[in-house]
Amino acid sequence: MNLDLFNNLVNNVKENNIVQSFIKELSNYLEKQNNKLLNEEYNRKDNRKDNGTLKQENCLYQVVEIDVDGVYLQNVENNNVSKEMDISKEILNKLGNDSVLRFKDGSYIYEEELTKQFYDSLIDVKKYKNIQDNFVKESNILEIDSDTRYKIELSKDNYCLLSYDNNGKSTIEVPKELIPFWAKNGDELYYKNGKFNRYFR
Repeated sequence: MNLDLFNNLVNNVKENNIVQSFIKELSNYLEKQNNKLLNEEYNRKDNRKDNGTLKQENCLYQVVEIDVDGVYLQNVENNNVSKEMDISKEILNKLGNDSVLRFKDGSYIYEEELTKQFYDSLIDVKKYKNIQDNFVKESNILEIDSDTRYKIELSKDNYCLLSYDNNGKSTIEVPKELIPFWAKNGDELYYKNGKFNRYFR
C-alpha cells in the first residue's frame, strides 16, 4: 500500500474528527444559548413574582385574555402583558375581557367602576370612523410631522388639548374618543395610521 495514500487517509480521518467535534461543541453551545433565551422569554412573559412585570402595588391591570389556567393582564402604565395564575375564584367569576383589576395589599381587587367607565367609553366602529374623519378635516394633523410627540396638557369632557413642537407652544384639540382610555395629563402620544397611541419609553 502506498504510504502517502495511507497518511492522507489518516489525516482526513483526523480532520473529519476535528470537524465533527467542532460541530458537536457548536451544537451544544447553540442549544444552551437557545434554552437560555427560551427561559428568559418564559420568565418575562409568564408571571414570576420577582420579575417586576406584575404585582406592582396599587397598579391597574386590564384583562387581555382569560385562559384555562390563568389570566393575561396588561399593565395600564407600561402595556406589559403577563400571565397571572394567582387570582381568587370569586374575582375570576366576575372577569371578562377588558375588566380592570388593581393589585393592592398582596391581592387583586376587581375595579367595577373603572371597568364600567371603560366599557362606557367604547363606541362602535362607524361612529369612531366619523369622529376620526371629521378630526382630520377640521385639524392640521396631516400636515404635522409623523414623528411628532404630543403631550396631553388638558383633558376635558369632550376633548384633550395636546401640545407639540417649539417646546409645546403649538397645540391641537383632539376629540376624547381618539385619545387612548388610560392616557392622562402629562402622557406623551404619537399619531400613526389615523389614531393616537401612548408613547412608552
